Amino acid sequence: MRTRRGWGPAACNMAISLLFAFAAVAALGAHAQSTAPDPPAEILSPEPLRVLAKLFYERYGVVVTYEEPVWQWRGYVYIRGNDENAPHAQWLKQRRFILPEWFTPEQTPKLDAAVLGRLLEAYHAQNPDGARFRVLESRLGLHIVPVQAHNAAGELTPAFSLLEARIRVPTGRRMASEHFKALCSAITAVTGTKVQAGGQWLDQAYAANGWVPPRGAAELLPEAEKERYRFEWGVDWMPAREALLRFIDPSATTLQWALMCQPSGRPSDRFCVLNLTALVTKQVQPDGKTVEKAVYFDRRPEPKRGSPLPMPEELR
Repeated sequence: MRTRRGWGPAACNMAISLLFAFAAVAALGAHAQSTAPDPPAEILSPEPLRVLAKLFYERYGVVVTYEEPVWQWRGYVYIRGNDENAPHAQWLKQRRFILPEWFTPEQTPKLDAAVLGRLLEAYHAQNPDGARFRVLESRLGLHIVPVQAHNAAGELTPAFSLLEARIRVPTGRRMASEHFKALCSAITAVTGTKVQAGGQWLDQAYAANGWVPPRGAAELLPEAEKERYRFEWGVDWMPAREALLRFIDPSATTLQWALMCQPSGRPSDRFCVLNLTALVTKQVQPDGKTVEKAVYFDRRPEPKRGSPLPMPEELR
C-alpha cells in the first residue's frame, strides 16, 4: 500500500472533502467486518501508523485514533524547492512498516491495547530513527499517541500531542461543526501551534437533536433556521483529548480522529489538521470488487433530514 502526503491549505481541503464525501449510510455488523479485504503485508507512507489505524476498524471493528507530534527535526523531512525554510517546503519522508507475521486474523483474532503495543514495538524496531508512540485506552477505543520525538537538534526527547493541552471552550449554543472549530481554536490559543478543523460533513454525521442539516447549513442558513441543529456545549480547562471525547459522546455517528502535523523550517509556519471523520470500511462484493462504506448513524436511529438549501443563483 502506498499513500502520498500532500496537503497544504488547498490540498488539505480537497482531501478532507473526499474523505467526508457522504457516499453511503450503513451500519455494518460482524458480517461486514468478515468480508473486508485482507490487509497489505507492508505499508509505505509518511504516516504508516495512521494508515494502520484505519485498517483496524476494517478487520476488528475497533476504533483507533492517531496523533502526531509537532515535527521539528530536519531528519524527518525532505525538501521541495530551493528554500528549505519556505512555507510548505518540508514534507515527511516515506516510511516502511512490514507487518509482523503473527498479525493475522488466525493468530490475532482480537485487537486490544497489548496487541497494538506489540505492533508499535515492531514499528519502532523497523524505524529506529523515527518518533516513538504509545497506546492509550478510552471509552471510544484505542489511541496511538506520541511519546518521544527528535527535537530541532536531532536529540530524542519526550514528545507530547497537542491534544494533551488543557483547554477551555466557552459554553454556547452552536452547530456541531462550530463547536469543533471552537475546540480547535482553543488548542491553537493554548499551544501556539495552529490547529485546523477538518470536518466538512461533520454536521451531517453528528445529526444533533435527531436532525441532519443540509450541506453548508452552518455557513448559509439564517441564524434562526440554524436553531434546530444547535446544541449547548463547552468544557472548562481539561485535556483537549478528553474534551474531544465528550464532544463525540452525543454524536449519532461514531467518529474517529487523526491529528496530522505539517513540518516547516520556521516554527511559525508549522500547523496541524485535526480530522474528525465517520468510520470507513471496505467490503468485497460478490463480483470481487472492493467498495468503501462509510458508517453513519450507528449510535442512533435514522435521523430526520432538513430541507435542502436552494441552489445558488450563479449555479442555476
